[in-house]
Amino acid sequence: MSSTDPFDRMRFTVRKVSWWQVAIILAVALALGTALALVAASVFLVVFPIIVIAGLAYRLFGGRKRAGRADGPPIIEAEYRVLSPEEAARTDKDRWDSERRVR
Repeated sequence: MSSTDPFDRMRFTVRKVSWWQVAIILAVALALGTALALVAASVFLVVFPIIVIAGLAYRLFGGRKRAGRADGPPIIEAEYRVLSPEEAARTDKDRWDSERRVR
């Protein structure tokens, strides 16, 4: 069964669908939609209160520092100075001093 039409494979046929087939497809789609809606609603009703209770517990019992405590990061004090281009261009052995680590 060879055809001379090059677009023969690209053609499609339209078939008439009876009313009972449409009714079955519609009933299945409606049942799936209802089932998904019930699952989503039940998950929302279970998960939402848990998230709200966890958020309230975090707000009441954790997450804030006490006013009397100062447990911040340690501050390191040092002296800084800006180097001139000549000082920055010196070799490494000229930068080291016996009294201080870096000049």
